[in-house]
Amino acid sequence: MEVVELEALVGNYAQLVDTVKKQKPAGAVAQEDIKKQLDPKQHAVTDQTKRLNKTKQTKDAAGNPVTGTVEVSRIPIPLQKKIVKLAAAFLTANPIKLSSQPVDQTQIDLMKVLDKTWDANKLFYKTMTLAQLMMGETECAELWYTQQLQPNENYWMGTANEGKASFKLRMRILANSLGDTLYPVFDAAGDMIAFGRGYFVTVGDKQVEHFDLYTPTQIYKGEKAGDAWVTTPEPNVVGKIPIIYYKQPLPEWYDVQEMIERLETVISNNADTNDYFGSPIVFVEGEVAGFADKGESGKVLVGKSGGKAYYLTWDNAPEAIKLEIDTLKYFIHSMTDTPDISFETMKGLGTYSGIALKMLFLGAHLKAAEKEGIFGEGIQRRINYLLAALGKINITFDPVANMTVTPIFEYYLPKNEQEIIDLLIDAAGPGTSIMSQKTAIRQNPLVEDPEAEMTLMEEEGKLGSDIQTA
Repeated sequence: MEVVELEALVGNYAQLVDTVKKQKPAGAVAQEDIKKQLDPKQHAVTDQTKRLNKTKQTKDAAGNPVTGTVEVSRIPIPLQKKIVKLAAAFLTANPIKLSSQPVDQTQIDLMKVLDKTWDANKLFYKTMTLAQLMMGETECAELWYTQQLQPNENYWMGTANEGKASFKLRMRILANSLGDTLYPVFDAAGDMIAFGRGYFVTVGDKQVEHFDLYTPTQIYKGEKAGDAWVTTPEPNVVGKIPIIYYKQPLPEWYDVQEMIERLETVISNNADTNDYFGSPIVFVEGEVAGFADKGESGKVLVGKSGGKAYYLTWDNAPEAIKLEIDTLKYFIHSMTDTPDISFETMKGLGTYSGIALKMLFLGAHLKAAEKEGIFGEGIQRRINYLLAALGKINITFDPVANMTVTPIFEYYLPKNEQEIIDLLIDAAGPGTSIMSQKTAIRQNPLVEDPEAEMTLMEEEGKLGSDIQTA
């Protein structure tokens, strides 16, 4: 769809909404299926039409045959959630750093205002949530909007915006699981020219349909009244679509979904078997008069005529089941590059060096690097939007709002702090120093405030002359 076509539909909002909705292609996996796969309570193994109860034949007091049912085990495993959670954690568990090279005080001030906006909106936490939503639901978005400051609200205190800005920037997450339907609109070149958001608002006992459309120049708020749309247009003063859209084609567990379902089936079947055979069964030779129910301990088969009694045991099958379970778990983790960091697995690993840890999590880091190419593009668009918006909130920054700021991802890795400190001591030590003490202190994992720490060490006479000359 092209901008000219979109603008031509603005006068007929109903047709515009219908056209925008049709622009979105169907996903490879339906959102309804993704929702079921993410929710263990809706897994196929819990579906009584797919995993049927067993029937059993008994007799009533008069000796008449009675057909009953035995509830089978249905054990869902939330592996889809685990795969998504770990993938998002390796990418975003360490805060994203903003890298820039400010050339003057105005740009330094702009970076402080950007940091304030980043921290105030709790983007460290929301970024991880967005990563989980993208990797799980395959799409999500963040919506930015301005909010008027309250009287005496010292939001910008200590920044260049203090006393100059009467607005702050706020962000909310949009996702299918949060009640939003997302409709990005792209032109032939693949550039997003508009973004539609469909949602419902509860008014009394009714659900009122809303559809908002965001373009670089206008924001249209649409509310359905009967069969007609009532729209409230407002100018988009920032000049950029205030939506950051994150998208990947398939959920993280797509390639191993059948393996997960098989694992749930095997474990559920094994649970049923344990209910029947987990406790010893005593068999009495002769005509069987009674059979114990599933789950009943001390099971006994009773024979009417005399004879010998002995235990029934199951010798070989458990090893086959264990092999299949272990094989399925191995391939689920390896095919999704999801490390098995359970306590049972990790307790036998001992202490690893930094290089060994990197090799241990190499698959997860390579996956994170691949995801950075998708997710990081959205973070860069977020930064560019914030710089442009902050230039409108405080016109002092407008000429430099397009300064280059780059997101730096640090993939999560357990740290051996003693090893890091030893390396810093060797690098900054006397004689063969290849690093200043100042730099070493900044990289010390035990130091939270490097500048304050250097001041304290200077007072104690612990720093060399390189601090003064660094």
